[in-house]
Amino acid sequence: MAVDGQPADGDVGRVDFDVADRLAIINLLGAYAHTYDDNRLDEFRALFTDSPELVLIHEGMTLSEDVDTVMSLLAARKAAFQAENNQRRHALNSFWFAGQTADEATGHCYVQVFAIKDGGPPVAELTGRYDFTAVKQGGAWRFRRWAVSIDQTQPQNPG
Repeated sequence: MAVDGQPADGDVGRVDFDVADRLAIINLLGAYAHTYDDNRLDEFRALFTDSPELVLIHEGMTLSEDVDTVMSLLAARKAAFQAENNQRRHALNSFWFAGQTADEATGHCYVQVFAIKDGGPPVAELTGRYDFTAVKQGGAWRFRRWAVSIDQTQPQNPG
């Protein structure tokens, strides 16, 4: 079983989880990238519980804000990207589930954020890791905790 978000010896490779739930959580991760990149922020917000824990970890500092504040900041960022003709694309990969029960899952994945400015070639602007806790509510999975760890020491445009 996972301890402090990290898998215990022997957990990696286990098959005693619900496959349909695992696929639903992977789909939730994909929806995160697509709805944000497509500027569908109402749908993006619906991927989270009513009061999720949202955390940014960068240069040894941890910042956390309520969901309404974060959504306001994201809307402003999206407007700035549109004004710059800067299409963002989030690529999520290397999924690692540290634990999963019938109603909660914890895991990690890597993220790369690409910028496509004025229709030009994609440029990697940011890399990092997402750590998440998803919970099943009313038959659907939602993120209860979402933590972003940024690799760059001074990102120009965090995703």
